[in-house]
Amino acid sequence: MMSRGRVLTREEAQGAAPLAHPELTPRGLPFGRVAPKSLLDASAEAARLLKDAQARAAELLAAAQRQAADLRLVAEAEARAEAAAKLSAHALALATHEAKSDERALERTVALARLLAERLLGASLAVAPEQVISLARQALSEARGARRLTLVAHPADAKLLSQALPSLGVAVETVRISEDAARARGSLRIETDVGVLDADLAPQLDRLALRLRETLSHGQ
Repeated sequence: MMSRGRVLTREEAQGAAPLAHPELTPRGLPFGRVAPKSLLDASAEAARLLKDAQARAAELLAAAQRQAADLRLVAEAEARAEAAAKLSAHALALATHEAKSDERALERTVALARLLAERLLGASLAVAPEQVISLARQALSEARGARRLTLVAHPADAKLLSQALPSLGVAVETVRISEDAARARGSLRIETDVGVLDADLAPQLDRLALRLRETLSHGQ
């Protein structure tokens, strides 16, 4: 603790001796320390490496950004290509379905036309039975010279041919009429001792149906 001072009288102050001031040692400015050259070189190298590292990092960042943009463009292009492929596949499937539907419709049309022609032929023969006799006469003319003839026909046609046998242009004793319910009206088969002549209308109807199909196909 600091001692307490007291007030001196004038007489005591006159006889007092002044305190001695401690002498301070004079000091000048502090001196700098000279850094070694190796330390200065290392600092410059470190600064250069830091600058190079910063430049390299900037290049890598720019390259990464360009790569990301390229990948985004590639992804977008792939997505568009995939969408276009799906759309094309759907359109192709739809066109194929429509083509198959058209093909089925065409087949039904041709089959119906053939059936209609066959039925119209049967109806016309029922109305005009002389057509069967005319067909038989033409078919038998191709078999002239045969010693034996068997004329196979639909039962309704066979009945008509039996009645008209003398007018068929061949010797009655050489001709035999045979019934075949599986044959269509107007479809005749002539069996001889030298061969068989089949005047079946089914192949003719098939050829007509084929021509009808080709005509309808070209018209679509």
